[in-house]
Amino acid sequence: MTSPPSALRPLALGLAATAATRLAAAALFPIPPRWDGYFYLLHAQRLADGHGFSDLVTSRPTGFYPVGYPFALSIPLRLGLSPFAAVVALNLLASLVTTAAVVLVAARDRDPRAPARAALAAALYPGLALWSCAAMSETLAASLLVLALALATQSPSRDRHPLLAGALLGLAALVRPPSLFALAAIPAAAPAGRRARAAALAALAALAVLAPWTARNARSLDAPVVVSTNAGSNLLIGTLDDARGGYLRPAQPPRCRLLHGEVARDRCLRSEALDRIASDPLRWARLGVQKLALTFGWEHDPVSYVREPEAPLRADRTTLALTALCTLAWWSLLALSWRHGSALDATARAVAVTAATLALTHFVFLGADRYHLVLVPSLLLLAPRSSRRATAS
Repeated sequence: MTSPPSALRPLALGLAATAATRLAAAALFPIPPRWDGYFYLLHAQRLADGHGFSDLVTSRPTGFYPVGYPFALSIPLRLGLSPFAAVVALNLLASLVTTAAVVLVAARDRDPRAPARAALAAALYPGLALWSCAAMSETLAASLLVLALALATQSPSRDRHPLLAGALLGLAALVRPPSLFALAAIPAAAPAGRRARAAALAALAALAVLAPWTARNARSLDAPVVVSTNAGSNLLIGTLDDARGGYLRPAQPPRCRLLHGEVARDRCLRSEALDRIASDPLRWARLGVQKLALTFGWEHDPVSYVREPEAPLRADRTTLALTALCTLAWWSLLALSWRHGSALDATARAVAVTAATLALTHFVFLGADRYHLVLVPSLLLLAPRSSRRATAS
């Protein structure tokens, strides 16, 4: 991507502000990895120690968690950083890439103030700043996703942009497998006569990136699987009434308990989930609405992650205030994106398709508000724009 001279100053401002907010969040909230991040860090440490991507109990090759974030986290660990410093360094780098992509896309707008607005929005969005302390995959996946969209919408008549965008989405899928569905956004960004070609180029590039890991899984697991083996369990969770659309550790169905291979268990759980869906599709659809409400209704997970579990009651007031701030920022971003994305140029089409794939993913599987953080940088491609159509689509 080229950077117009008018974007250089906002870009420098945005990068500096992004670094300042992420480092300040790390200083205020030096939280050890928790939730899935606890397991990501253990896998990253094993990779850094040369043990491969293996089960934490049996040491056999595994594919349950996506490999992308643990592998990326293992790099700063190999360089000697402490676990928390490694998380901060990786998420800071991803955040800087996100800010750069958002600013450079904003520089295409007719309004000369758009790059500065984009820089500040990317740097100061509170949920992204807080989530940069988390050893979780959304920050890295969001960075790869928004960079792919930025490339796909720049001179979309050139073949190299769909190829590069597809390769980035392949990397994003290794971090967060549903990112692969965003391939549908690449042809949406292309001119009408080149959409089939753009789709084919992006898909080929993504598959080329995924092929080595898929081949590894075919060799090391009990059956081939593209990225990870947790889709069946997530689908089953999304059918549980007690989960109410969110996460609840599912009980293993009797027919799945005696299976030893990861892929076989995943397929068994998927079959159980499909049976439950078929038995009462209306109930599952109602759960899908709950999943969407959990995913898009508010923004609490970034605050919940950094809050100390033993904090006194007065800290809960701080938690409520931060949650209100993050939720207000999220709703404001949605409103601005809707308003300024109304002209369906290449960028607006690509972001709309990306948002639709995210919504469909979490309607089917399970919901949580941290999942919409993957979409925030992509929405920032629209929110800072003027109401007039961008000069370059």
